[in-house]
Amino acid sequence: MEWENKLYQLLLAKDEAAAVVEDWAERGVESDLRLRKAKTKGHIVIETRDVIFASRIRQWHPSCKVNIKDLK
Repeated sequence: MEWENKLYQLLLAKDEAAAVVEDWAERGVESDLRLRKAKTKGHIVIETRDVIFASRIRQWHPSCKVNIKDLK
């Protein structure tokens, strides 16, 4: 499939990233989630390989910037 072996990187403000992590933990979402400090001050990058979860984050935070990397 064309959506396999992709890494979705979403740039969010710290408070938005905190809300995503809280929701991820409360719902027991079964997907990978990695957080890292962004170069943009006051922002966090959320990385996941789950296209559905990345799409949900994009729906909840439409202003976030998205980068998609091939893992091949």
